Amino acid sequence: MKRSLKNFGGYFWLSLACLFACFPVLFMVVTSLKTRAMLYEPARILFEPTLMNYEAAILQYGVTSYLKDSLIVCAINVLICVILGTITGYALHRFTFKRQNLIVAGILSARVFPSIALVIPFYLIGIFLHLLDTYTIIIIVFVTFNLPFSVVMMRGFFANISQDCEEAAMMEGCSRFGALVRVVLPQLKTGIFATAIMSFLTAWNEFTYVLFLTSSKVHMISTAVVFFKTEQGILWGEVSALGVIGVLPVIALCFLTQRYLVRGIV
Repeated sequence: MKRSLKNFGGYFWLSLACLFACFPVLFMVVTSLKTRAMLYEPARILFEPTLMNYEAAILQYGVTSYLKDSLIVCAINVLICVILGTITGYALHRFTFKRQNLIVAGILSARVFPSIALVIPFYLIGIFLHLLDTYTIIIIVFVTFNLPFSVVMMRGFFANISQDCEEAAMMEGCSRFGALVRVVLPQLKTGIFATAIMSFLTAWNEFTYVLFLTSSKVHMISTAVVFFKTEQGILWGEVSALGVIGVLPVIALCFLTQRYLVRGIV
């Protein structure tokens, strides 16, 4: 009996915490289905839902172009971070060389450095190299901050893989690269997925750099909310619809790769 009550109490507090965490998202979904007049009654739950806010966000404000640009930039960022992070993490774990700890500390320092302090330097670099408002400058910024994280994560995953299998493959005639591709990487699928998802989420949610380094040619979903502030006030219905559209790819990605994400983080 005591055990049942203890389990019930644990599930109760866990459910309460999940509800608390999900409440902003649920409120955003409800707001996106209300008319403009209904927005002045935020506590009203029973109402006739409408999709006019989604129509305005997609047709009038062209949110689909924001999604396209965001997916392109984030996908390239993930590809670069996973490839370079895997190679660098493997080298840092398998080989010993001079000043190795100093190199690792330098990689970590790029991650812990306050990102807001680098906005102006990146802006000046973009002006000097004529890269402002292009995919290139955004990808460079994302890789700069995501690559150290990817290196550290992949180095930790390599540490959990025994060298015996790799050495056995090399004794059978595989090169080091062949042993890495055929033997080691298949054992790191969960780690690679976890690293890719983390890099994707970090890039998808970035706001400051995208706001300062882009204007009219490149549109990211994280900065689209700025354009819903008009002379009449903030268009909360359209903003909520934009938020739901922006969150959907992330939720779908997390659900599809939940098994790999959890295993990789653990």
